[in-house]
Amino acid sequence: MSAKYQRDNRTLVWLNREIDSLMRRMYELLNKGEEEQFVELPLDIYETGDSLVVIMDIPGVTERDISITVEGQWMLLEGKKEDTHDDIEGKLLYHRIERRFGRFLRKISIPEQFNPEHAKAEIHKGTLVLTIPLKESIPRRIAIVKDKEE
Repeated sequence: MSAKYQRDNRTLVWLNREIDSLMRRMYELLNKGEEEQFVELPLDIYETGDSLVVIMDIPGVTERDISITVEGQWMLLEGKKEDTHDDIEGKLLYHRIERRFGRFLRKISIPEQFNPEHAKAEIHKGTLVLTIPLKESIPRRIAIVKDKEE
């Protein structure tokens, strides 16, 4: 596979993600009130030799603000990213607003070979790191039943 094809393929994957994100935000803006909108926090998922690792940027979010729930082979990450500026009296004059605040919810499908029941979570410098180990494969002997007619 040529380097040009790989580069072009990455560009298409990036473009597809950006269009999906834009469409989700437009849907939220048109169909929900501002207080019901969800913030989409970026995450990466990769596999090592013995575990699945999920890394999610959550700047300003503490362990009290996030909940991680396991439902079968699904993991739910939900919480709230609080606004750091209180503009109660309307005295702030914003020049640019790019950071998003509010509730977030991400549902991640965990492949069968991993055990989400034994996952470990850590927050370090605004990054959540979830480590989900492989399921233990314990070999078991299968008994052969003798035919009754013999």
